[in-house]
Amino acid sequence: MATSLDQALLYFVDLRLRVRDSPQARAIVDRCLVLLAQARDADLATFAALEAEIDALRQELEGRWGPKARVKVH
Repeated sequence: MATSLDQALLYFVDLRLRVRDSPQARAIVDRCLVLLAQARDADLATFAALEAEIDALRQELEGRWGPKARVKVH
């Protein structure tokens, strides 16, 4: 059975293929792949540093494309 990290890795590898024509998108996906690779064997201190980097990535993405849109429920 695949772990959540394995599933995330497969997702980002597939996503990288889909965005291969966009250098900016590839850079973001590559950054996510690096974070996943580091998280696999991370100790608590490394994991905390990764969480900080993930938060920085979230802020960067929000700065570029705005905050996450709210989902409308009918």
